[in-house]
Amino acid sequence: MLSQTIKRENGVSPSLFFYFIFFAGLFCLFMTGSSSAQNSKNNSDNVYIVVYGYQYKLNLYDSKNNLIKSYKIGIGKNGMGKTKEGDKKTPVGEYKILWKASRFSKEDGGYQIVDGKAFCGPDNIFTTDPNIGYEDEQLWTAGYGGDKAVVLCLDYPNPQDKAKGYTGGCIEIHATLLGGIGECSSAGCIRLSPEDARDLYKRIKVGTKVIIKEK
Repeated sequence: MLSQTIKRENGVSPSLFFYFIFFAGLFCLFMTGSSSAQNSKNNSDNVYIVVYGYQYKLNLYDSKNNLIKSYKIGIGKNGMGKTKEGDKKTPVGEYKILWKASRFSKEDGGYQIVDGKAFCGPDNIFTTDPNIGYEDEQLWTAGYGGDKAVVLCLDYPNPQDKAKGYTGGCIEIHATLLGGIGECSSAGCIRLSPEDARDLYKRIKVGTKVIIKEK
């Protein structure tokens, strides 16, 4: 009697009404899931790095300034404030990731680091050509993590640095097997343990903002 009443008063079959509600619910669930997935992707894209030099700390933040993770680092042997090639200082300013290179690039993306064929070269380029790459920028060596090598190259000197006459290049955030974490230990780069370097590598992308402060 009830089904007959529904059909008679609304002009809609109960079975059709049920299917309409069922598929409408599925559509809403699909749209919610798609939105959540998109939001998740956007959140992973909108991260940035802050380096606190004399605290020997690198923090990764999301777009709402929430701390995602903190890493212990090493900095330049002569501290912060790079202005010229060879001063063994870590630059201070706002930069971005130019390129990523790793032993694990097949899994993590970026350029592949292969023995004898991975260098940083003029104008901060990644190159596989030993005739172009700098001799002290052999990215497969222990200073960059050896068989766990991971390298994130910064755009130092940026236009603001060049306007001030700053020189140098190939300043990177990278893994190392040489220690020096929590110390002034590098030629100007930012050092991490191989495990931390790879973890950070997988969380960021080319173009990620990097803010470097003295403390």
